[in-house]
Amino acid sequence: MRAIPVFMYHHVNWHEGDLVTLSPSGFETHLRTLKDRGYQTLFLDELVPILRGETVAPLPSIALTFDDGHLDNWVFAFPLLQKYGMKATIFVITSWMGEGKVRGQWNPGGLPGAGLPPILRHREVKKKAAQGDGTVALNWNELRAMEASGRVDIQSHTHFHRDYFSAGQGVFKLSPESRGLLREDLVNSKELIETRLNKKCRYLSWPWGHYDSEAQSLAESLGFEALVTTEKGVNFPRAGVGAIKRIVAKSGEESWFSRRLSIYSHRTLGLIYSRISGKI
Repeated sequence: MRAIPVFMYHHVNWHEGDLVTLSPSGFETHLRTLKDRGYQTLFLDELVPILRGETVAPLPSIALTFDDGHLDNWVFAFPLLQKYGMKATIFVITSWMGEGKVRGQWNPGGLPGAGLPPILRHREVKKKAAQGDGTVALNWNELRAMEASGRVDIQSHTHFHRDYFSAGQGVFKLSPESRGLLREDLVNSKELIETRLNKKCRYLSWPWGHYDSEAQSLAESLGFEALVTTEKGVNFPRAGVGAIKRIVAKSGEESWFSRRLSIYSHRTLGLIYSRISGKI
């Protein structure tokens, strides 16, 4: 049975070797490979009905997702999505988002940093964002421009990106005293996206992939229709949407990407590879 790979990205910039970072050339390799192999990119609005068994997937198909809402998604990733006619979902941390002017973008094939806003390394971005410096993240005008293009869908990665779960023996548990905090966090994020972008916010990506059944029920009660994890694995028709699996985009090499594209587009191969290899 065919499956639908969902890839997870964070940064696309020239700080090669930095945490959760792919170079623009590596990301372009991914998009070119998808185009050459005839893959169709899906928003979650298209993916979710397939995973519920309500519609049939266009074959072959894939979903591309970004977590956090880093500025380099606008500067480097978005121009490449436009160049190749691909779509991606960006799960944003809404406390990082502010109003501001639309900043410069890279012209694919141009000089890496010519006339562009400064792009910091991952640890610097997290530090500045925690201090309330919104210049390291996307702003609402950039989000609006991406949404208007039809190439990007903005969804929730919570408001504060906090960890409300205790861990024991590999199991995450939402403590009773954290339930109200998580609820407020999810409500704030959802309402901000809906108000600022004039759209419905239906999907949530869990920070660090931490969640439990109580958190799932809470998110669903607030109107989140599908929940996205960091768990490796395959997604296939009628598998459900309570814990959508993803593949971390660790390499921009064509051979790396093509191999995982083939494995995770096949239900049986993806399941076997996930269980035996222990890594993506």
